[in-house]
Amino acid sequence: MRRSTLTTLAAAAMLAAGCASGGLRPSYEPFPNARVDTINALPADVIQEAEARLHAVNMRPNWTSPAEGFLESQWFNVVTQESGVQDRANLDRVVLIRFFADSIANGKTRLVSEAVHLRTIDPSVMPRDREMIVPPGHAGDRLLAQIVDGMRERFGR
Repeated sequence: MRRSTLTTLAAAAMLAAGCASGGLRPSYEPFPNARVDTINALPADVIQEAEARLHAVNMRPNWTSPAEGFLESQWFNVVTQESGVQDRANLDRVVLIRFFADSIANGKTRLVSEAVHLRTIDPSVMPRDREMIVPPGHAGDRLLAQIVDGMRERFGR
C-alpha cells in the first residue's frame, strides 16, 4: 500500500474512534422517577438557561453540552450552599442535579431532570448505583423545582 493510503486510513480510523467515544451525555438513562417537563424552547436553549439558573443559586456545572442536551452540576451542599464539595459524613446534604433535554414536536423540549444524592460511598459499587433520587420535599428537590419552574416561566410549556 502507498504511504498516502495508509495515512488516509489511519486518519479515518482515528476519526471513527473519536466519534465512537461519544460526547458528554452519559449512556445511562435518567432514574425512572426523575421529573419530566415540557419546555417551549429548543434543547440547546433549555440547557443554556439551566446553566444560568444553576449559577444564580451558587451551583457550578460539572459537564454541560447544549448540543447534546445535557447538563450535570458539581456536587452541591444544600446546607452550606457550597458547590464542588462532598460531605462524607452527611451524604443526604450533598446533591447533584442533571438535565436531559430532547427535542419533541413544534420546537419544544422534553426535559428530564433529577436531583440525586449518594446512598453509599462504597468504591466497590458502580458510580451510578451509588446514587438515588432525593425524596420529595428534600432541599435538593426544592432547588430542582425552583430551577425548572423558572425555566417554564421564561419559556412556557
